[in-house]
Amino acid sequence: MRIQFDIERERSRELYKQTVDDNIDGQCQFNFHSQIELYFVDEGEIDACINTHRQLLKKDQMAVALSYDSHLFRSMGRSRSSILIVPPDLCREFTAAVQNKQIQNPFICDEETVKKIKFFLEALKSDGSNEVRRRGYIYVILGIVLDHLFLENTQAAMDTGLSSRILFFLNQNFRGEISLDSLAAAFGYSKAYLSRYFKASFGIGINRYVNILRLRNAMLLMRDGKNTHIYCALESGFTSIRTFYRVFKSEFGCTPSDYFALHNGHKN
Repeated sequence: MRIQFDIERERSRELYKQTVDDNIDGQCQFNFHSQIELYFVDEGEIDACINTHRQLLKKDQMAVALSYDSHLFRSMGRSRSSILIVPPDLCREFTAAVQNKQIQNPFICDEETVKKIKFFLEALKSDGSNEVRRRGYIYVILGIVLDHLFLENTQAAMDTGLSSRILFFLNQNFRGEISLDSLAAAFGYSKAYLSRYFKASFGIGINRYVNILRLRNAMLLMRDGKNTHIYCALESGFTSIRTFYRVFKSEFGCTPSDYFALHNGHKN
């Protein structure tokens, strides 16, 4: 699924208008964005993957994807879920608290905690008139979430499953040259098997996933405004600027300059 880039939709989300969606039997391949995304399972089961972490979530469990976390949510049969997407500028204190940190476990599985959060989510859904109160609900939600996240400065210990080990390897090595040959050598499987296994597990090819990791890293570097697009692209593993621009436009439908002109323009 291509990440669609619609100017008016992105402008609305970046300016403040947080999104609350209900999702039935939803399928979403790996993507990432600047907004914070909270994903709640209301019924059924969801295969959730955030960065190198993967877990099967059940009713009254949830996942937390921070800004530019790559994430996938895939329904396992009949399911229903709720999604809250919050622009980072709406919750600067939360953004500051998690800046330069990694979540040791992005899943909250304590039923009582998730029910408490969903109480305020329902209040947010039903209250469409008072913007101050709506912002208050979002702060309460993120405050509870922050209390239940374990943040660290180093990479969390990897899972033992093959899919998690592959994700861990790619997340650690995407800046270098990665090929099916190198993966086959690292994991002791044939190239054909690894390619089929990854596609079947995540619904995305290995090459595209590596490009998503490189794009995410480049965007994290670019948003600081301290380096050129060329530096950020090469530092993130792209071997040419032409490739970087081609991949960026393929995913977002615009150039890096256009994207960040919009992203930075709303702050002024």
